[in-house]
Order: sequence, then structure tokens, then C-alpha cells
Amino acid sequence: MASFTIGEEVLHRGRRYVITTALPEAPYRYRLVATTPDGARVVWATQDSLQKMERYRVPVDDTRRA
Repeated sequence: MASFTIGEEVLHRGRRYVITTALPEAPYRYRLVATTPDGARVVWATQDSLQKMERYRVPVDDTRRA
């Protein structure tokens, strides 16, 4: 099971986010923020739906519009 920290960049549903808040009690959730051309995107996600960044060794196309 992975652990995540505040300020860490993660992937959620193929998009890059930064963790801004971690709820310390079950169900463990993380508040994620991303910048978009239309402004900030904020979502809540569970630990199981997050992926660690591959330390910028693998290119990620996170600039496509949804």
C-alpha cells in the first residue's frame, strides 16, 4: 500500500495533481488540486485511485482537454 504526502505530485485518472490535504481517519481521502486553462480543478480521491509519479522519467501526456 502506497503512502502519499502533502505537496506530492500524483496521477489520478491519468491527470497530474498535487495533494493539498490528507484526511487522517478512515476512509482516507486526499484533496487534489490541478491547474487548467479554465482555472483550478479540485477533487477528492481515495488512496487506491492514486498513482505515484514515476519521477519524471516517463513522459505523461496530461495536457489533453477532457
